[in-house]
Amino acid sequence: MRLAAIYIEEHEYLFEKPQTINFGGKYFYEFENINNNIYVTKTINENFIPDFFNLTHLETKITNLNVIVGQNGAGKSTLLDIIRSAFLENEYSFPYSKSVFLVENDKEKDPEILRNDFNNILIKTTNSRYPFKIKNSKLKFKPQTIYFSPHYDYKFNPNFEDVDNHDISFDKIVEMDLEGMRNWDTNEYGWPYSASQELIFKNSLRQISFLSSELLKSHDIFKDLFHLQKHHMPILYFRGYQLKEKNWNTPYQLRDILKQIEDKAERERAAWHKVRRFENDKVLNQVEVNQYLLKRHVINCILSLLYHQMERKNSFLQEGFFPYEDFEAELEISDSYQTFILFAKHSTILINPTTSKKIFSENIFEKMLSKIYSTIENTIDEDSVTNGTLKTSPEDAIEILSYQRQFLNELNTYYVRFLHGENDLVVDDNEKVVEFVNYMPFSRRMSSGENALLNFYSRIYDFLNNNLKEVKFRKLNNHYILLLDEADLTFHLSWKKKYVKALLKTLPYFFDELENKPSIEIILTTHDPITLSDLPNSNVIYIERPDYSTPSNILSFNSKRRPLKTFGANISDLIADSFFIENSLIGDFVYEKIKETIDWLNNKKDTQNTNYYKKLIKIIDEPIIQRKLAEMYDDKMQQNFQLEVIDDQIRKLNELKLRIK
Repeated sequence: MRLAAIYIEEHEYLFEKPQTINFGGKYFYEFENINNNIYVTKTINENFIPDFFNLTHLETKITNLNVIVGQNGAGKSTLLDIIRSAFLENEYSFPYSKSVFLVENDKEKDPEILRNDFNNILIKTTNSRYPFKIKNSKLKFKPQTIYFSPHYDYKFNPNFEDVDNHDISFDKIVEMDLEGMRNWDTNEYGWPYSASQELIFKNSLRQISFLSSELLKSHDIFKDLFHLQKHHMPILYFRGYQLKEKNWNTPYQLRDILKQIEDKAERERAAWHKVRRFENDKVLNQVEVNQYLLKRHVINCILSLLYHQMERKNSFLQEGFFPYEDFEAELEISDSYQTFILFAKHSTILINPTTSKKIFSENIFEKMLSKIYSTIENTIDEDSVTNGTLKTSPEDAIEILSYQRQFLNELNTYYVRFLHGENDLVVDDNEKVVEFVNYMPFSRRMSSGENALLNFYSRIYDFLNNNLKEVKFRKLNNHYILLLDEADLTFHLSWKKKYVKALLKTLPYFFDELENKPSIEIILTTHDPITLSDLPNSNVIYIERPDYSTPSNILSFNSKRRPLKTFGANISDLIADSFFIENSLIGDFVYEKIKETIDWLNNKKDTQNTNYYKKLIKIIDEPIIQRKLAEMYDDKMQQNFQLEVIDDQIRKLNELKLRIK
């Protein structure tokens, strides 16, 4: 199955006249409205190649791939919304468009109707005298769109909240992540912690889940994309604030216990060279020394977080209490870890003279610190543990991040409750506690392009894994249309060259894990000419809109303004023809500079600023333009500047010649 053609007779604001979109299937379709009946003429697409986009040998097949291009504001994203609207229960979620959608099925001779807003649809063929009517029934197996966009566009739909439950765009992901926080991650007073921490946490879980999946481990194409090592493990790194020498704002009731933790951790850290022999004369190896040092570093990170928060205002923990007399003997023999656990277990806040409440409930602090320590102790090589980082399993990383999340929720809630009062749970972002454990999916820092690619794959994996693998939660469809709205936005040119091939070689693996092995097709929008070079011309949809005062127009296959070359075409031709760039293929700034220079050269009376224009001509790197301007300069100034330019070009060519040799 594949989307074959769309006829849009009207749209609320984008088009003023009927539009036809062909998707490069077995046939091209033309539409005519006569008395609210749609007559369809189909002609064979001589360039159609079955299974052209299949690069895997899986049961899941890619039936088609299309690219939508056009100027900013032409309506590329709106066209995707029009397509999405045919798959929603409430089709008026998006701006109204009166449309016909036809799909092709290789087992059927004629197209089937996916959407029809008119009376009847009749096919006209050259072999029959009269057109015959297509049955106006619903498809037996209706396809479904999955929409992805990396932008955060602050989109708002006034019609209803859950517009599209197959939406994995940045807008929707943010909404869902924060919705989960609002519904589940609140304390007894209904206060959630930092939204940014929740978003980072949820995104980290998606990344870890995908990178540790059997899907990625089993197929080299994913490892090649992310340059993963054979035994890839995520990395946690611990950071803290610099501890101050004097903590004037730290509540006096808690200063002593916190100072004990600080001093013990510092003494233990400073004595690292002595711990090589400290248990039955056992000599510790480097891994054990690294483990020892990292544990103390973690203590300092958490401690510095508490100090930093308390130093902001002296009202924090003002009524804190720790029962020294009950634990004096135990504190004498406790190390920094044990002392910190005692502090977290037994520190309370005096709500009133007769009522106190623990700062940390449910021993969450002990669970978090215990999990971090046990994970550190389970490391087996020097590369896995340093003074600030811990390479661990995805399962341990997820558990540690989850405990940190609960710990920060406790701490943020505490400050709000006792700084502002029980009934005033409003907190300034500057008062919130930040995380001390951060996550990196690789041993090196990811570029923005790598992170964008990882987010794309992890969101698809998360959506399919949590929604479609469990059939009882959501109905499976036999065909999915992936709508990718500028998903290549942050990619370098070298990645853009690989973009289409990477999609074709990876996406089938995601869907092949579903029980019914559906077919898929891809429709993407782009501003990248390299992407077009991977597409047959019949699979490119051009939307033209010269300016915002002019309605958009989809260029039909017989339009004289439609570019004729894409597949394997020259990059300059693609830029000039396919992206509606006027005047030239150079930037507007240099265009104006060259135009200004030509105007000066043509004005024989103006001999001012000669040195300025001479320098400007010398820095132009296009040789033909540069030589012509130099020739005009000589004609005006009666000089031999042209020879100087030619000599400089010869020098550059000789340098290039040597480099090639």
